[in-house]
Amino acid sequence: MQKIKIKKLCLILNPKAGSQDHETVLKSVQKELDHLKIEYLTYKSEYKGAISDFIQNENLEGFEGICVIGGDGTINEAVNGLMRSGKSRSMALGIIPKGSGNAFAEDLGELKPLEALETILKGHVTPIDLFKIDHKGDTYFAINIIGWGMAAQVNILAEKLRWLGGIRYSIASLISVMKMKRSQLDFILDDTSFSGEGLFFLALNTIHTGKGMKMAPHAVLDDGLIDIVLVKSASKLRVLKIFTQLFSGNHINDPHVEYNQIRRFALNTDGDPLNIDGENMGVTPIQAELIHKGIKIFTKL
Repeated sequence: MQKIKIKKLCLILNPKAGSQDHETVLKSVQKELDHLKIEYLTYKSEYKGAISDFIQNENLEGFEGICVIGGDGTINEAVNGLMRSGKSRSMALGIIPKGSGNAFAEDLGELKPLEALETILKGHVTPIDLFKIDHKGDTYFAINIIGWGMAAQVNILAEKLRWLGGIRYSIASLISVMKMKRSQLDFILDDTSFSGEGLFFLALNTIHTGKGMKMAPHAVLDDGLIDIVLVKSASKLRVLKIFTQLFSGNHINDPHVEYNQIRRFALNTDGDPLNIDGENMGVTPIQAELIHKGIKIFTKL
């Protein structure tokens, strides 16, 4: 960890993240920076992928960091922009939560925008891990989760229920359990392979996913390990019980849940949808590995 003096920040706002008071959050952040005489540039995303494009193409020399105002999907775009451009070597990433799902911010213990800004302005910079994902030669990055099976199906349904707010993840989980079906799962975890029916696969860098679910209770952002949660087969009743334990993290004690810590994995099925950092994007097959302390964020772990 290092400490730097903050003189100039790039604020990136996703107007579609979370509820509709994003402009209020932005103005409160700008007001605080004006008061402290900290320079800033403000960019508002206009389309999916715009944040990554902006970071890659804009001259950001002289900025100490990029601060995203949004949720997990907004963070994902910023991470990809920083990693693909190489700017992650010189700039840190700040998180000001404003999404409907703020799993990454929850791991940092920063769920209030102005308190998150206060943490950023202290200037503590810490390198953390992230995923490097390869899909048929195309490389991209993730910082939170990679989900398959029900982990992706729940997110697809939750997107259709966005009007319900954060509770939509719990509702989508219940509906998915009622409609659950097994799919063919083919994976390699480090040097261990499996092929057969599976229900649920999640690779995590963070403890939290969804809205407050402690999916990987032993995850640490900078330990160099991927936490894997796997359910190969179980009845609807058993899966429902597992889902009720996600908020406490006790699901990992269920005999139908496998919890491992690894360094790389491959999902070898073809065309299955994925949940990447809370967004419905990407399909199998993929190969994923952890880049240990590959990106810097404003936090003090």
